[in-house]
Amino acid sequence: MEAAVEAEVARRLAEREKQRKDEEAKAKEDAAENSRTNANTIPSGALTPLLKHHKDLDNELMARLQELERK
Repeated sequence: MEAAVEAEVARRLAEREKQRKDEEAKAKEDAAENSRTNANTIPSGALTPLLKHHKDLDNELMARLQELERK
């Protein structure tokens, strides 16, 4: 049972890390594209709700994983 939980935790952490790297790469690509043309600017304050949502999801995932580890 513990091995299955550890494997699931490792899988989810790897998945989250891959998603974070993909998002960073996309953000860098978008930033480079936006620096070429200012027509595609992001309105002020548009990223804050998205970042908060991702942080909330990360916190929820960590809580669930800790709950699984306790079982």
